[in-house]
Amino acid sequence: MKKKPTTAAMPLEAATQAVYQTFAKYQAPHGLLDVCTGCCMDAELEREMRCLPLRQLTREHFYQYNDSAKSQVQPADEIKYYLPRMLELLAQGARLHHSTEIYLDRLGRCLADAYSSDERAAVLGYARAFFAEGLAQWEPDSEGLFQGEHAFSILLMWDYAGVSIQPLLGDWLADDREAATLNFVDSYYWEYWTNGGAISNAFAEAPFHAAMQAWLNDPQVKAAWAHKLLKLTEDGTPADWRPACAKCGQIHYPLTERIAAVFDAMAS
Repeated sequence: MKKKPTTAAMPLEAATQAVYQTFAKYQAPHGLLDVCTGCCMDAELEREMRCLPLRQLTREHFYQYNDSAKSQVQPADEIKYYLPRMLELLAQGARLHHSTEIYLDRLGRCLADAYSSDERAAVLGYARAFFAEGLAQWEPDSEGLFQGEHAFSILLMWDYAGVSIQPLLGDWLADDREAATLNFVDSYYWEYWTNGGAISNAFAEAPFHAAMQAWLNDPQVKAAWAHKLLKLTEDGTPADWRPACAKCGQIHYPLTERIAAVFDAMAS
């Protein structure tokens, strides 16, 4: 029997409620939100965001809110009021922008000192819980927590939110679940290895590139992943999620090939 892995992350529902409790003191804005109602956000939706109870706001409210033209520096109290509901919807699989990586861009646009230590801790706790729960789902699924995205792109989403990705990377490396290792295989292969050893996501900027390069090329990190991949093959490679080609009947870039490529990179 496989041992049950441990994780430092709390359950996602508990992390969501902790965000609600931490940010409960903030009030709905009285004036126009930091949006453009001329062409970006429906004026009635903007009014509803200020007038409806927070938990009644929907995915559509936040999609238009996030997609709207916005100030370079965000109004922190406005963001803090809406953040618990936005994260609650994210945990429910809501699409909050046209691109996953910038779902939480408004959060990261607040001034660096805008959040108290308790507020930062609550958001980090949610990020760790969200990432840990998403890593339990390997096969890309548009209805899953990662909404069909690979894990490196989810790390980038948190980077845009101004959340340090180092605790998430540490949790991932300590995660002994098979699905977490398979998520690493596909993230590394599709979002890094096939791009010649560089993060392929167009939203990634220099600091994120540097952080990921440092982690992926750290000798101890590489040795740990090589050990996990060796154990994965010894335990028996699971069935691939990629479908067979309709023309030739074969699976292109099969899981065994992806694992081999990533193992060679980690063992080098």
